Amino acid sequence: MLKDFLATITDATNRGIRAHLEWLFRTTSRRPLLVIVLSVSLLALSGISIATTRFESDIFKLFPSDKGPLKLFLDSLKWSGGAQDAYFILEGGKEQLIAEGERFAGRLTSLQVDGQPAFRKVTYRTFDPAEAQAFADFVGYAVTHPQLFVSPDDAGRFAELLTPGVMTRSLDKARAELASQAGMGLREIIAADPFSLRDLVLPRLKKASQALDLDTTSPYFLSRDGRVLIIIAEPARPVQDMVFARKLVAGINEARRGATVTITCTGAHLAAVLDEAAVKGNVISCVLSSLVVVLLLFYLTYRRFLPTLLIPFILFCGVVLALGTAGLFLSSISLISFAFTALIIGLGTDYSIHIYDRFHSERSAGRDTDEALRLAVVDTGHGVFTAAATTALPFLALTISDVRALSELGLLVGLGVIFSLYATFLFLPPLLLFSERRFPAAAYKPLPRFGLGWAWEMCLRRYRAVIPVSVALVALLLVAAFFIRFEGDLKNLQPRHSEAFQAQEKIEQHLSLSPKQMLVAVEGEELEDVMSRGGRVEKLAERYVQGGQLVSFSSLGQVVNDRENQQELLAAMAGPLASLRVAESATAALSKAGFDPAPFEGTVAGLAVLNKARPVPPAEAIERIERSPLRGVVARHLMRGDGSHHLLFYLNYRGNEFSQQSFLKELAIVDPTARATSTDLVSGQLAGSVKKSFFWGFLLGGAMVLFLLLSHFDSLAALFTSLFPVAGGVVAMLGLMALTGMGINFMNAMVLVTILGMGSDYGLHVVHRVTGDDEVERRGRFIQSGRAVLLSALTTIAGFGSLAFTDYAALSSIGWATNFGIGATMLFSLIALPSFLEAGRRRMLRKNSEVSS
Repeated sequence: MLKDFLATITDATNRGIRAHLEWLFRTTSRRPLLVIVLSVSLLALSGISIATTRFESDIFKLFPSDKGPLKLFLDSLKWSGGAQDAYFILEGGKEQLIAEGERFAGRLTSLQVDGQPAFRKVTYRTFDPAEAQAFADFVGYAVTHPQLFVSPDDAGRFAELLTPGVMTRSLDKARAELASQAGMGLREIIAADPFSLRDLVLPRLKKASQALDLDTTSPYFLSRDGRVLIIIAEPARPVQDMVFARKLVAGINEARRGATVTITCTGAHLAAVLDEAAVKGNVISCVLSSLVVVLLLFYLTYRRFLPTLLIPFILFCGVVLALGTAGLFLSSISLISFAFTALIIGLGTDYSIHIYDRFHSERSAGRDTDEALRLAVVDTGHGVFTAAATTALPFLALTISDVRALSELGLLVGLGVIFSLYATFLFLPPLLLFSERRFPAAAYKPLPRFGLGWAWEMCLRRYRAVIPVSVALVALLLVAAFFIRFEGDLKNLQPRHSEAFQAQEKIEQHLSLSPKQMLVAVEGEELEDVMSRGGRVEKLAERYVQGGQLVSFSSLGQVVNDRENQQELLAAMAGPLASLRVAESATAALSKAGFDPAPFEGTVAGLAVLNKARPVPPAEAIERIERSPLRGVVARHLMRGDGSHHLLFYLNYRGNEFSQQSFLKELAIVDPTARATSTDLVSGQLAGSVKKSFFWGFLLGGAMVLFLLLSHFDSLAALFTSLFPVAGGVVAMLGLMALTGMGINFMNAMVLVTILGMGSDYGLHVVHRVTGDDEVERRGRFIQSGRAVLLSALTTIAGFGSLAFTDYAALSSIGWATNFGIGATMLFSLIALPSFLEAGRRRMLRKNSEVSS
C-alpha cells in the first residue's frame, strides 16, 4: 500500500516537473525576446522596491525583544539613554590625561553638526565647580536629615560627631581647609556643614552614582590605576539618523586630531557607522573576490566565454529579485543579511554548472545542439529543479522563526535560490543557441575529469573498506559534535578590530566593577511602594554578597533609607541625642574656633531638633538629590516612564559562583513582578529562541526535503543512499567546529540549513545520474555529475566560505562553518557515495541471481 502510494506521488511529481521544464525549454528556445522583456520589467519593479526599503545595522533588532531578559535590557537602555551615549576613552599619564581631557571635552562641547550642537551634554567630572552652591545646599539638607541618608549602622557615629569635643576637632579641620588653596572651593560646603557630618553621607552617594570602577578620590572619571579617563557625551540626535551619525563621527575624528594622548571611542553612533562600513566592506570584498574565483573556475573548466559572462547576470537577477520581493514583506532589512549575496554566488552558479556541464558533455559526445540542450534542461534540469527546491525550502521554512536574523536570512536565501534557478533556465538556453549560431565551428573537447575516474575505480575496488572507514569517521566526528558549545555573547559577533569593539574592551579592562553584572528591576506606579519592595530585594542581594556569590551591588536603597530604616536610625540616635545640647554646644564651638555663628544658624537649628525628627517620604530625598550635582545617583537607579517607576539594582558577580537560577527563584518569592537581565540570561533566552526556531525550521525543512526526495526517487534505497552525504556533512561540520574551538552562534547556526539543502543536492545529482548496469556508462555519468558537484562545492566555498576571512566575527563564523560542512559533504558525495552505490548494485545482483536460480 505504502509502496503504491509513494509510486503514485513519484509519478505525478515527476510528470509535473518534466512538463514544466519542457514548457520552459520551448518558451526560451522559441520566444527569447518575450523572456528578456518580462525579465527586465521584473528587475525594474524590484529596483523600485529596493529603493523604498530601509537597511539598518542595529544587531538587537535581529532577535526577539518583546519579552524576557532581552526586553528588560533594551528597556533599561531606553530609559537611561545609555543606548545613545558616546564614550571616549583617553589613555596616558594621569596629569597628561586630566589636561587633555579638559581640552577634548571643550572641543566636544563646541562641536556642531549642521549648525547645531552635536552633543546635548558632555560629562567627565563627578563634580562640576559651577554647581558648588547647589552641592552645598544639598549637603546642608542631608546633614540635617540624617534619617534619609545615613546608614542605620552609623547612627552611633553620627551622634558622636555632635559631641562638643568632636565638633571642636571638626572645626579645626575646617579652618585648616579654608586656609589652604583647596579650601577656597570648600567655602560653601563648610558653611552648610561645618562639623563634617557629610563624611557619613557623601561616600554612600558617590559610590552609588558610579556605574564604573573609578578613583573615588578624583573629581574626574578616572580609573583607579590613573591610566584611563573616560568622557561620556549624549548625542543630540538618535542613532537611527545615519546621516547625522556619519557627520558626528567625522566631527569626532577632527576633534581628536592632534591629541597628546590616545583617544578611542565607542557607543551606538560610532558602532552603527563603523559596523555599517565593516559589513558593507566585508560583504563587497567577499562578493567581488568570490565572483572572480567562481568565474575563473567556470572558464578554466569549460573554456567558453559567453556562458562565463552570463553567470554574473544570473546572480545579479537572483539577488535583485530576492531583495525586491523581500522588500514587499519586510519593512527593513538588516545589513548583516546582505551576507546572503555571497551564498547566492555559490548556489546560483551551481545550476549553470550542472546544466552547462551536461550540454557540453552531450555535444562532445556528438549530439546536435537541440537534443543536447533538451537533455540538459529537461533531464539534468529535473535533478537541478529538485535540488534547488531542497535548498530553497529549508531556508524558507526558517521564515516561521521569531528570531529575525534567521527568518530574514532564510527568506532572502530561499528567494535568491529560486530566482537564480529560474534565471538560469530562462537565460542559459537562449544564450547557448545564440552561441551555436554565432560560432558554428566551435569544437566541444572532452572536459577535465579532476581525478574522478580514479576515484570511481578506487571506490569500486575497495568499497568494502571505504564504507566502514566513512561510517567510523562520521561516528568519531559525531562524538566530537556533542562537545560543541553555544556562543551566546552578542559582543563576540562584532568586528573584532573595529574601534568601537576595542574601546569597549578597554572599558571592561580598566573600569569594570566586575566581569559580569545582573540588572534587577522593581516596578510600580507608587514610588513609596516600589521603594518598600526594593528594600526586600536589597536584603536578598546583601545575603548573596555575604555568601560570596556577589562581589557587590548598587541600589538606591543604599543611599536613601525607606521608612523602616529611617525609624531604625532615629531610634538608635534618640538615646545619645537626648543627653546632648546640640545647639548650645555647636554655637560655643563655632565661637571658640573663631567663626561667626550667624551664617551657620540654619544648620545649627536643623541639628537641634534631630531628637524630634520623624521619617521623611523617600520622594522628598529623591527630589533633593535630583536638584543637586549628585543627580546621577537617581538617574542610574530610578527610571520613570509609561506612568510607572522602575527601581534598578545592579548586581556585580564574577562568574559561575553566582547561581542565577537560585537567585531568580528567591527573587520571584520576594517580589513576583520583579524582572532581571544579564548577559548570561540574554544569551540563554536567545539560545532558546534559536534552538526552538531551528527545531521547527529543521523539522519542517527536513520534511519538505524528504518529500521532494521521495517524489524524485523510485526506491527507498536510492533515497537513503543520497542522504548519507548530508548526514555526514552536518556531523562533520559540528565535529570539526568543536575540535577547532568554534561554537555555534546565532548566525552560523543557519549553515545547518545550508548543508541540509545543499548536501541533499550533491547526493541527489550523483544518485540521479549514476544508474544502469553498463560499467562504462555508469563511470562516465559519475565523472560528469561528480565534476558538476565538485565545481558546485568549490564555487560555494569560494562564495559563502570566503566570509571566513572577514573581520566581522558573525560573518567569519558563517564562512568557516560553511567550509567545514560543504567540504565534508562534497567528499562524502564523491568518495563514500560511489562505494554505497556499488555495494547496493552488487547486493541487487546477488538477490536477482538467487531469484533466477
